[in-house]
Amino acid sequence: MTGDPIQRLLDEHEDLMSRFEPLRDAVQRLGEQGSAALADVLPALREASRVMTTDLLAHARREDEVLFEAVEAALGGAFGPTAVMREEHREIHGNVDVFRETLRELNEVEHPAISSAATRLGAQLASGAPADALRATGAELLAMLDAHFGKEEDILFPIARAQLSREQLAEVARRMDALDAAGR
Repeated sequence: MTGDPIQRLLDEHEDLMSRFEPLRDAVQRLGEQGSAALADVLPALREASRVMTTDLLAHARREDEVLFEAVEAALGGAFGPTAVMREEHREIHGNVDVFRETLRELNEVEHPAISSAATRLGAQLASGAPADALRATGAELLAMLDAHFGKEEDILFPIARAQLSREQLAEVARRMDALDAAGR
């Protein structure tokens, strides 16, 4: 996929955000309808969880392990924007874990083989707790992604374009390809 690594990351932002539109809709429906919407939105929640733990994490690795390192090397070390982006990646991934755990618990609760959990599900659905927890975590993740991607697009990526030579950008692209090929 070698080419312009900054454009690749911008394209990934656009792709990821379009793939999170069903999550936005699910969060809105959970906010409006609560538990009543849960059965309808579970597929969107599951898909969002899958995308977060595969494609979003791979995207973040390309930034953390390749682009940010190249920018820091060009500038002589870690500096504000890359340090902030790394911290936001940690926060986003922490929220992804909360989202996945809440969804995992809900899925386990719904599994027909777990009869005692079925009783617990009834109580949770009656109280609205699972829907509310998923709505809150999903909304927080989306807000964090919106802000994070905006900072990268408005601040970090222009800095990278200004500081990295054509050769350095080509090396970033090669390293991203190698990272992908290694399956990391």
